Amino acid sequence: MPTRTPETEQNYRERAARTAETEKNKAGRRLSPVELVTSVMQRNLQPSSIRQMRTALMFTMDEAAAIKPEYAAALNAAITLLGTWGAQAQGTVGLPQTSQHKQKEDVERDLWRVCKAVLATDSEHAKPLVAALNSGALTGLRFVEWPTAKFRPSTVPGYAWELLVANGKSSNDRGHGPERTLRWAFLPDYLVALMKYWIAVAKGAKAQGRYDTLNDSMESLMRRVTRQLFPRRHKRPTLSSVRHAATARFKGAYVATATTEEEKQLGRARVAALLGHGSDATASTHYARAESGTNHYPVPVPDPIEVARIRRRFVAPKHRGDPEPDVDGSDET
Repeated sequence: MPTRTPETEQNYRERAARTAETEKNKAGRRLSPVELVTSVMQRNLQPSSIRQMRTALMFTMDEAAAIKPEYAAALNAAITLLGTWGAQAQGTVGLPQTSQHKQKEDVERDLWRVCKAVLATDSEHAKPLVAALNSGALTGLRFVEWPTAKFRPSTVPGYAWELLVANGKSSNDRGHGPERTLRWAFLPDYLVALMKYWIAVAKGAKAQGRYDTLNDSMESLMRRVTRQLFPRRHKRPTLSSVRHAATARFKGAYVATATTEEEKQLGRARVAALLGHGSDATASTHYARAESGTNHYPVPVPDPIEVARIRRRFVAPKHRGDPEPDVDGSDET
């Protein structure tokens, strides 16, 4: 990677300062690092301008974190959020258009049609299925992880919401720890309501010993509806497809936007942290391909401590091939 000249670094500082001043004047108050980044990311910029702005802000925030360690947590959270910026403007040019990739795109593009058709049925499982599909597309959780999930206002400044998840694969050394945390600087009210509702349903069903039955019933309803909607497709969206679609979206935000090998390694670690895997192999070779483009689900931010844990683990050669895709179905259900 080329060495930055002092002139380049000063240009970064000046650009970041101008940006912060503009956003402060727009908001009428001084913004926190995450608030600043969230506001800047609302700008309609070309990909080249996004890269320049992102680089300048990342450089100055990283510099500030080193100078003022007491602000490092807030600045690192903003830097992580900046890593998600750019996928929306890059389109899908250059991505392999395999049938597998196309199906991943179909899941989010067709989800509104599936939900509308599901709600038009008289099934008692219609509302839980719609909530589960949207919650899964937003978070990428395994179906088995929902009954113990905790969704609440974030305890970390600069974020609005956080989801605490007991990792479904931690018991067999495939997870990066016993739990993981997903955070969002913003979530629309309808997604907040759907997630709260779905977690309550999942907890209730689990407590009554009928969570597996609920899974079977919703899968049956999903098959019935998708057969009607997509009669000519060989592969139709399933309840588990949303995890794969979320993985593709996470890769599009954290890996596809990377311009250096170091950024790619960090991006893969972030994806692994969000998915609950113990190494970045999933983000490197398994599951869905990276997907860019417009979507309705904000990309979550992983906990920096969990990302660091994955990066340390990946250094060990014996872990570089883990994990393989789950073959027992628990990653899909």
